[in-house]
Amino acid sequence: MRARGRAVAAVAGLLVLVLVAIIFLTSRPREGVSRLEAAFRDGLTPLFMTASRVTQSVAGLWDGAVALFNAHDENRRLREEVDALRREVARLEELARQNEALRAALDLPPEAPRPVIFAEVIARPLNNWWGVLTINKGRRHGVEPHMGVVAAHGAVGHIRSASAFSSEVILLSDPRSAVGAIVQRTGEPVLVEGLGYPGTRLRLRPLTAEADIVEGDVIVTSGMSSIFPKGVPVGVVEEVAVGPFGLSVDVTVRPYVDFGTLEVVAVLGAPGDGRAASAAPGAADGDGP
Repeated sequence: MRARGRAVAAVAGLLVLVLVAIIFLTSRPREGVSRLEAAFRDGLTPLFMTASRVTQSVAGLWDGAVALFNAHDENRRLREEVDALRREVARLEELARQNEALRAALDLPPEAPRPVIFAEVIARPLNNWWGVLTINKGRRHGVEPHMGVVAAHGAVGHIRSASAFSSEVILLSDPRSAVGAIVQRTGEPVLVEGLGYPGTRLRLRPLTAEADIVEGDVIVTSGMSSIFPKGVPVGVVEEVAVGPFGLSVDVTVRPYVDFGTLEVVAVLGAPGDGRAASAAPGAADGDGP
C-alpha cells in the first residue's frame, strides 16, 4: 500500500512539474507557439467543439422554452380579450334588440319628432327598489327633470332630478307618483297613483262622478301634461270595488311594465327640443368625467 501511495505521489509531482514547465515556457512573450502548446491545443479542440455545441443546444432549448411560455401567456391574454369582446357584443346586441322593442311598442320611427334618449338602468336603492332608479344619461345628453320615462310595454315614470351624466327616475309604483290618464274605452279622465312595495299594482282614482270603469279596461296616458304624450299604455283594470251606497270606488290597476326588472328605458324629451337627441344606451358614455 505504501509503495502504491509513493507511486501516485511521484506521478502527481511529475504532472505538477510538467504544468509548471508549460506555464513557464508559454508565459514569455513570443510571436508563435511551441510544438507542445500546439499539440496540447489541437488535442483539446474536439473537446472544446463538443462543449460549444452542447452549450448552443442548451441555449437553444432555453430560448425555445422561454418563447413557448411567452406564447402560452399571450394566447391566454388574447383568449381573455376575445371572451370580453364576445360579452360586449352580446350586451350591445341585447341593447339593440330592446331599443327596437321600445320603438316598436311606442310606434316611434327611427327619427322620431319627439326626442328620445335611450338609457341603461345603473342603480337602485335597496330601501326603495320599487320607487326609484338611476339611469346613465343626464343633462349632457338632453335629460331634464319632469321628462317622461317609458319602456317597451308602457309608462315607467318621470325624471325627478338630473346631473351631468346620470338621472334619477321616480317610478309609477312610487307612492309619490301620480299621472293623468284616461280609460281608453270611454275616455274617462282618471289619476293613477303608486302603491309602493311590491310595485305590482297601481291605484286608480276617477275624476268624474259615476265614472264608467270595469275590469279589463285599458288605461293610457291622457297627454294633458308635458310629461307623457297621449296614449302611452299604463296598465289594465284588475279590480273595481264600489264602496257603501256607491259613494266611493276603489280601482286597482295592473301595470304593463314590470318595474322590478327594468334594464333599458327611454326618456321622452319635449317636442321640438333640440337639446335632446336620440341616442343608444351606451352612446356618449365617454363624455363622462
